[in-house]
Amino acid sequence: MKNKIVISLWLIFSIYSLANGQEPSTIKVLVQGTNEPANGAMIILQPLNSYEGKKQEIYITNDNGEVSNVYPYPSSILITSFGFQTIEDSIKPDSSYVFYLTKLAIDLDEIIVTGQYDINTSDKSVYNVKVIDENTIRSMAAQDLSDLLSNQLNIRLSQDNILGSAATIDGISGQNVKILVDGVNFVGRENGNIDLSQINLNNVERVEIIEGPMSVSYGTDAIGGIINIVTRKSSSYPLEASVNLYTESVGTYNGDGALLWRKNSNALSISGGRNFFDGYSPVDTSRFLEWKPREQYFGSINYNYTVHFHSISLKSEYYNQKIQNKGNPVLTPYQAYGFDDYYFTRRLNESLIYEWRLKEAKLQLINAYSNYRHIKNTFRKDLVTLDQTLLTGDEIQDTSIFYSFAFRGTYSTNIPSNKINYQFGYDINFESGEGNKITTGFQQINDYAVFGSVELHPFPNILIRPGLRSSYNTRYGAPVTPSINIKYNFSDNTSLRASYARGFRSPSLKELDLYFVDVNHNISGNNNLKAEHSDHYDLSFTGNHAMTSAKVKAQISLFYNNIDNIITLALVEPVTQLYTYINIDKYKSAGGSVEASYKTKNFSYSTGFSMLGSYNTLSDSLDVGKFSWTPELQNNLLITLKDPGIEGAVFFKSTGTTPGFSIDENGDIYQTFIEPFTMVDVSITKYLWKNHLALSMGVKNLFNVIDIQTNSLQASVHTSGGDSLPYSMGRFVFASLRVKLYNESKSESKPK
Repeated sequence: MKNKIVISLWLIFSIYSLANGQEPSTIKVLVQGTNEPANGAMIILQPLNSYEGKKQEIYITNDNGEVSNVYPYPSSILITSFGFQTIEDSIKPDSSYVFYLTKLAIDLDEIIVTGQYDINTSDKSVYNVKVIDENTIRSMAAQDLSDLLSNQLNIRLSQDNILGSAATIDGISGQNVKILVDGVNFVGRENGNIDLSQINLNNVERVEIIEGPMSVSYGTDAIGGIINIVTRKSSSYPLEASVNLYTESVGTYNGDGALLWRKNSNALSISGGRNFFDGYSPVDTSRFLEWKPREQYFGSINYNYTVHFHSISLKSEYYNQKIQNKGNPVLTPYQAYGFDDYYFTRRLNESLIYEWRLKEAKLQLINAYSNYRHIKNTFRKDLVTLDQTLLTGDEIQDTSIFYSFAFRGTYSTNIPSNKINYQFGYDINFESGEGNKITTGFQQINDYAVFGSVELHPFPNILIRPGLRSSYNTRYGAPVTPSINIKYNFSDNTSLRASYARGFRSPSLKELDLYFVDVNHNISGNNNLKAEHSDHYDLSFTGNHAMTSAKVKAQISLFYNNIDNIITLALVEPVTQLYTYINIDKYKSAGGSVEASYKTKNFSYSTGFSMLGSYNTLSDSLDVGKFSWTPELQNNLLITLKDPGIEGAVFFKSTGTTPGFSIDENGDIYQTFIEPFTMVDVSITKYLWKNHLALSMGVKNLFNVIDIQTNSLQASVHTSGGDSLPYSMGRFVFASLRVKLYNESKSESKPK
């Protein structure tokens, strides 16, 4: 009797299980060719028609590339992982499956993270994103961000021998361009701009540039665009070490190194170096140099821990710069002396980034602290005994310290099969400054914001991304800022992008409260500044064509910017040459570009032409054109000869005449213009020792551009007047040596 009961129960359970398909399946995902586990792959299961009442389920593979206990219904399966071909198949219950992902042939310059819900490719993004990869950085022999951006269309650089270099994008100045390092805001602006020469590229993987407004996602100082520097955090090898040496004939001597280690869930990156510039003048002088001597020390350490679907990144960066500004000697019958200024910049950046990949979303938390110090010391140096005495007085000595705390969090969904994905988050920034040159000795400004956006796919070929940001500023009333981006795919290879965004920028602490004076500068803050409000429009058409061994890309872009109450420097006291920040009622810029590129494994050529129009404020009341137009032409060529291990590169950019209008003391209009100039860099690299060693030589500024001629009658705040603006040190030769060593043992991650 007992046996009959057991058998009956077993039959009932078996029939029930068969009827409902209750035996779950196990799925393993491996990488084709290496059989390594594909951890973090997304698996989407959709029950077949006979199970329409069941919901779609999403799973993420573990460290072994597995998911188990998937729900037991006959289903269609979609497996997706960034950098791999998507798998579409079907599965049945009561079975175990192994799928193999095949790597896609994705160029490094297609991978982007800036402004995206998750890792993406540039052709799928709703934004136009330019990517400068590591190979291009090496070929240009770019030592800092200023070197790298000098060749880009629609980006123009200005030089100051004390404050460094600044960038203008699409006619919008640097105070409206946000610079990020691994998604963390880079602080420490002088005269409203980040000194691009302070951003070293010794351990950089790529640089991503978004031209146009990003104020909804990134805040007040991103209406001109975003430059995100993505650093190397780990290696594909368990251990990798590299050393770089670089020198220029004008007196530059740089050296840096990096060590990358990886084991299981741990990754460590340590890098550091020293950049030294001896100073330079076209005319040899004993003390005063037009291009000031500069010495930089920098270092960073980055630790990453990844386990299951959690990732923690701890990063610390230190930067120390010293600039010498030696004055002309003063000679009398009894003594010889000179006045020397020393400028010290010290920056400490700390960040903690946490990521949690959920089944259907990603949570990212960024917490950052920055300490920025600018110190100026003036000495009287006896040129006979070489003794020097520190002078006293608040007008001569200065130490300004700025503290910044930033807290940013985002929650994003990015399911390829969903018609709706979204992102929302918060952005909190605390900034304070103290010093003798700051009003009352201490000032602070805080900003609190929430933002969100939605990516809609109403049809397979249309992507619409509206966004909204609401913020509260402790010094200014902040409006709600909207944006909308649309991407329409005519085909798999052609797309149209259109966008509109409303921008807002409150004045910075330095624009409000900093007073900066030395022999070259006399700048005062202005507490009566108004906030900037702006409207931005972009339109672009992109076409791609991938052939068997080559890729062709062409793009046409148009933009228009309108900024009310734009903040700029103006001369308010001609006798003392005092400049202060003022609001201009309106400023506009417009332009367009045509770009094309052809790329194979061993050959790359790109060309581009752009026109940039800057608004003439005199056109409101006088008979002059509304815009002054300046053309630019770019041509870049990279050739690799694999057998001899030689790589050659040519980088060409020509900037046409920049016209403008002004009024003389009699009220008469006259035209101003800056003469055209062309910058060309040429380099050749020889690879040795199985590519572990690279020797490079080349010439920068081949056409020997030194000063840019101008007929402006007014001196700028950073120049001594005259008919030229300093731009470069002229033609010079450079050489570099790169050594990279690594442990070639296989990854420790093996399928179990």
